[in-house]
Amino acid sequence: MQNPMVIDGFAFRIPTIPSRYRANCSKEFGMFVTGETKGMNSSKAEKAGLTRGEFVEMAICAIAQKTLSFKPHYENEQFTEVWGIPVAGGMKTHFHEKCSELSTFLIHRQSQDKMKGLVETFGREAFNSWVEEGMEGDPNEYALRKASEAYFSNIFRFEMVQSEGNYGPYFYLAVTTRPLATPLEEAAVKAARMIYEDEKNGILHCADPRLIENEAMCLGASSSHLAIAPGNGTAEVIEAQQPVKQQQLKGK
Repeated sequence: MQNPMVIDGFAFRIPTIPSRYRANCSKEFGMFVTGETKGMNSSKAEKAGLTRGEFVEMAICAIAQKTLSFKPHYENEQFTEVWGIPVAGGMKTHFHEKCSELSTFLIHRQSQDKMKGLVETFGREAFNSWVEEGMEGDPNEYALRKASEAYFSNIFRFEMVQSEGNYGPYFYLAVTTRPLATPLEEAAVKAARMIYEDEKNGILHCADPRLIENEAMCLGASSSHLAIAPGNGTAEVIEAQQPVKQQQLKGK
C-alpha cells in the first residue's frame, strides 16, 4: 500500500494491487461482487462475504474506454472502466466511516450506454452555456472544460436496475449524479483531483496491468485513456494515449 492520502481528517487508501469489483448483472445476482464467485449463486456469494450491494456512490477519478476479451462470452468488445473513491454503498461500508480506497469496475453494453448518455448531457448543457455567454472562444474547448466541472462537483451513483430481455430478466447499471453533501464527499473529491494530478506527473494509480495486457492482445496497439484533469478550480476531460509498456506501469 502506498502512503494514504489524509485530507480534512479523512484517509484514502491507494491499494498496491487495484481494488477491482465486478458489476454482476445476471438475474441471479444484480449486485457488485469481489473475489472468485464462479459456481456460486448470490446467496452463497453473500455468505462468503463476496457481495458489495446493489449500488455504489463515488467521487470519480478517471474513466477509461477499453477493448477487452473475456472468453467465451466477450471477444474484442468495448468496456468502460470506472475508477473512483466510494463514499456510500457496499464498497464503502467495509471501511471505517472516516476512510475509503481507490476502487474500480467495468461497465458494459446497456450500462455503458447509460454512462455515455450522462456525459452527453454534460456536453449539451455546456454548449447552451457557451451560446448564452456570447459564443466567444473555441466552442469545443469551452464545452470540454465546462462539462467536465460536473466530475469534481458531483457524486456519481451506479445502481442496479432490473429489466426484461429476450432471455428473461437481467440487470443494468443506472448512472445518476448528485451534489456533494458531506465532509467525507468533499474530501473524496479532493483526493480524486490529487490522484489525477499524480497521473499527469507520471505516477499511475488508475491502471490495472491485467486489463492493459488484455487490451494490448485485443488491439496490438496502445490503449485510449479518458481521464479527468483539474485546473484552476475547474476540470477538463482529456484523452491521452497511454503506451502499453510494462515498464511504465507502477507495480500494483
